[in-house]
Amino acid sequence: MAPMNRTAPLLLVAALALGVSPAAAQLLVKPNVAPVVANQLPNTTHYQGTVGIIDLSSAFRDPDASAAVRLTTSLGVMNFTLDGETAPITVANFLRYVDEGRYFIHDNTTNQQASLFFHRSVPGFVIQSGGFMGTVHPNGSGNLLASQVPAFAPIQNEPVISNRRATIAMAKLGGDPNSATSQWFINLADNSANLDFQNGGFSVFGRVAGNGMAVADAIAALPVRNFGFFDQLPVRNYTSPNPARLENLVSIPGFNRISPFVFTATSNNPTSAEVSVSGTNLLVRALQPGPALLTVTATDLDGASISQSLDVSIVAAPGRLRNISTRGRIPAGDAVMIGGFIVRGGPSHNVVVRAIGPSLTDRGVANALADTTIELHGANGLIASNDNWAEGPDQQLITDIGIAPENPREAALFAKLPASADAFTAYTAIVRSKDGTSGIGLVEIFDLEAGAGSTLRNLSTRGPVAAGEPLIGGLILQGANPNRLVVRAIGMSLPPEVGTRLPNPMLELRDANGTVVDQNDDWQTHPDAAEIRDLGLAPGDATESALIRRGQSAPLTALITGAGGAPNGVALIEVFAVE
Repeated sequence: MAPMNRTAPLLLVAALALGVSPAAAQLLVKPNVAPVVANQLPNTTHYQGTVGIIDLSSAFRDPDASAAVRLTTSLGVMNFTLDGETAPITVANFLRYVDEGRYFIHDNTTNQQASLFFHRSVPGFVIQSGGFMGTVHPNGSGNLLASQVPAFAPIQNEPVISNRRATIAMAKLGGDPNSATSQWFINLADNSANLDFQNGGFSVFGRVAGNGMAVADAIAALPVRNFGFFDQLPVRNYTSPNPARLENLVSIPGFNRISPFVFTATSNNPTSAEVSVSGTNLLVRALQPGPALLTVTATDLDGASISQSLDVSIVAAPGRLRNISTRGRIPAGDAVMIGGFIVRGGPSHNVVVRAIGPSLTDRGVANALADTTIELHGANGLIASNDNWAEGPDQQLITDIGIAPENPREAALFAKLPASADAFTAYTAIVRSKDGTSGIGLVEIFDLEAGAGSTLRNLSTRGPVAAGEPLIGGLILQGANPNRLVVRAIGMSLPPEVGTRLPNPMLELRDANGTVVDQNDDWQTHPDAAEIRDLGLAPGDATESALIRRGQSAPLTALITGAGGAPNGVALIEVFAVE
């Protein structure tokens, strides 16, 4: 690792000898105010047996905070509230460093992640960070040889808010007001007389919330040592005259966006509607038909609260598909399993899509995929993707809903999909083997839409069929008077570019006990052939299979095999919910 350029770090120049300028009086001293209701939560209707998801992110507003981040330091946790209304350029710049991971780096010497640390402390004035990450010397000594944060272009200065105690501002080069990049500092005292007008003023863009200043003061209380390049470095457990090491730093191993609010919720009728909160989402578990009044409280990071209420009505659900899945073998290499589904009802539809592999072994499935990935595509391309579900942005919501995969190497994602009340909207889930090895995989689509008028209408999954390895589709229907289901097994009418097509697919439909409840080889031989044709769902080849299932609210399994010893090939299993 090359030595650092000693002219590169940004320096906060404290011109303590300067007098007060009249310009200082023009800067704002913003009081800490309580949150307010921004948008009234609408009254809703939810189907019995569902979990409704209500987004709370725009329901409340904190005049002090357009966004927030949490720093986990060696001496405790600090929450920063960010004022994007007053300092939009500065806040956007700061969040870019956070969101793009610029405050972390992989240390090739330790083969671990290195994080930001506080590299400057002036007790009674400021503590400063944002410039360097704690990497170590490659010579094996374990001594600190910090890496600079790779900087974006400097930003325009926004000196609007006064540099009072607990405010956060950008550091910059002396004599250049518009030179701030990655470094920031926390004001330990009222520094308005020195900083509000010096070098064009310093851009205050946030504040340390709650009791976080106790952590800042603890950092400032540490001894400060001069190590040449870092001449005001706060150190922990340091023994002179040794070089600085990682354990001596006040590191920041956690640096993440958080909500400016902590939400809580209650229901006056938990027998009908039970409520909980997952991040910025209100979860409504619809248990029994009936009304309930829900009250949601938002508490800001300083402890001030505001509440609002909404009425919910739980109603009996009509028959509909709630969960559809397909299991099959994914060949080695770049081959994939493709699951397509169609939704209707607007303006959006909530789903969770999962790619299951390793946990199939515990269910008695041999040769299950060792590691899975998933992608979700719409008409305009990729919507979302995931490798390990617990590392995804939706892991908490998926866990709280109760459908988290069993194995950390499996994939899952939540999506709020655009939908139309007047037309079908198609989406595609693509499952891959992460390491390219062959194995059995499972793609699952969970319908989380709890309100009337929005339904999951169709599943179609394409995959290979081989001797002893059928393509398997699972269906879960819920509600009274379930709709008719048309189930099809498609082979030769698939386009030639899919590869070798299964020449004569055989379709079986089984109940939860594994009993065959219906089957078909060639669709025109089924008693429902005329009805299938009239519905416009006749397969394109006479050797393909189709059947109709009516009025059963229970799990079903569809299996595709090759009829009459048909050779291996690619097949498509399709399930249509027919009104």
